[in-house]
Amino acid sequence: MKTVIIGLDGATFDIIRPLCDAGRLPVLSRLMREGSSAPLLSTILPNSFPGWASCTTGTSEGMHGVFSPFIKKPGSYGVRAMSGRDIMTRPIWDIIGEQGGRSLLVNIPTTYPPEPLNGVMITGMLTPGLGSDFTFPQTLKEEMLAAIPAYVIEPSRNPDKHTRAEDFRHANDMHELAVHFLMDRGDWDFLMVVFSVLDRAQHDFWADMDPRHPRHNPHGPPEFRGFIHEIYERLDAAIGRLIDKLPAQTRVFVVSDHGFCPELTEIRVNECLAAAGLLSFKSGRRGRSSVRSFKEKIGRRLGLSRTNGNVLDRKVQYGSAYLDEIDWARTRAYFAQDKGVWINVAGREAEGIVPESDLDHCVGDVRDALAALKSPDDGLPVFESVLRREEALSGRYIDRLPDLVMIPRRDEFVCHERPSYGEVFVDADTSSGTHSRYGIFIAWGSGIKAGADFTEPPNLRDVGPAALYSLQCPLTEDMDGRALEEIFTEATAPARRGSSYRQPLDEAAAGRVYSGDEEAALKERLRALGYIE
Repeated sequence: MKTVIIGLDGATFDIIRPLCDAGRLPVLSRLMREGSSAPLLSTILPNSFPGWASCTTGTSEGMHGVFSPFIKKPGSYGVRAMSGRDIMTRPIWDIIGEQGGRSLLVNIPTTYPPEPLNGVMITGMLTPGLGSDFTFPQTLKEEMLAAIPAYVIEPSRNPDKHTRAEDFRHANDMHELAVHFLMDRGDWDFLMVVFSVLDRAQHDFWADMDPRHPRHNPHGPPEFRGFIHEIYERLDAAIGRLIDKLPAQTRVFVVSDHGFCPELTEIRVNECLAAAGLLSFKSGRRGRSSVRSFKEKIGRRLGLSRTNGNVLDRKVQYGSAYLDEIDWARTRAYFAQDKGVWINVAGREAEGIVPESDLDHCVGDVRDALAALKSPDDGLPVFESVLRREEALSGRYIDRLPDLVMIPRRDEFVCHERPSYGEVFVDADTSSGTHSRYGIFIAWGSGIKAGADFTEPPNLRDVGPAALYSLQCPLTEDMDGRALEEIFTEATAPARRGSSYRQPLDEAAAGRVYSGDEEAALKERLRALGYIE
């Protein structure tokens, strides 16, 4: 039976349900009423890179090896931009193709560079640009751009918010056109599209929408205050047009890689580690930074910006400054750009000082320091849990992930590596919206129960297995996502065959995907998206 996954990057029921109640999302209202829905638990760090990798492979971070948009370079404190080649498990369209099924794939993050499949692909986020080979087959690019000459992969983040909003609308329309373009080219069994603009809109316009946000301007342009709701309505209409084009016997999954919420407080984790004696900064840092720190404090309190309101420029400006200020010879642990804590292990890190025999003791010290951190708002612990990677995850590639990962108690708290010169808690002054841990799951169509009772809450890594099950394709024997059999009117135990792991590339080959200029451009774009500071 034909199966469709519609990804709404960053969609949250916190916005969808009130809009449905107000009659503003008739298509999603219908799908939820006639099908089954539930909050969808994201990856440990809720973001698009491990998220869509988990969704499309049916495996968790320890198996596919992706924790953030960056891969730590062996023997270095630096990182490189990830690509689809860094995902160590097979996407579900590989399995579908083995069973003779044809796939249409549009704008899925982490699929660049495109790899051969039984079907066609237009890659998504992490694609360097329209000048790259972003389609499979390669000849599809010329044909598609001739049909959709205004196509964009990723909308610009123009400093002027009116222009930015129009760019977002345009990108959303282009992604919809691309889906219909591919559907008109031939038959298919599996279709997946990700509408990524919703995530960008919520990062940039949350404070405009939310009257409780500290940076909300009640006198701001009505276009900005209603823009997020407008994007949800546009997506609802796009889903309706897509469903109208589908054969009657089709199953549809509408999912998001994470939810969304206001971004209120940045936790400068390296400042916490420094206060606990686990990290040291270079001598003279505080003296050199005192004026800058004072100006930043005053600017935050007065709502001023050294970049005339262009928060994207501020993100680029601060960049990876934390690396330049750390005294590695006196540092035992640090919070990195990949959003986890690494122990500065001798022999593993470029200037490591912690002997392997002292690793467990150092991990314990880091845990104690982070567990003791209390919120200035309510005095409660900042972190719900601080987990060693072996406790949080399992799989062949957990060594690629940070030594410790943290789960904040509140999604509004965002961890950053950026230096703040003594302050652990800083009012968020970049994106006004951030990722939350629960996205959305909606299943609808032939053979889908209405109001299914879930045996356990669905996880993002369950979406791919559910699509395979819908298509009567086997799951792999080691796939740690489940098929969500409880949503189907007729269900049996899924067949399992083979392994999810694929033949890995060596580090040098994996790192050769992007040219130096492309990687630099990607880092700037990821800063604009809020993934790095």
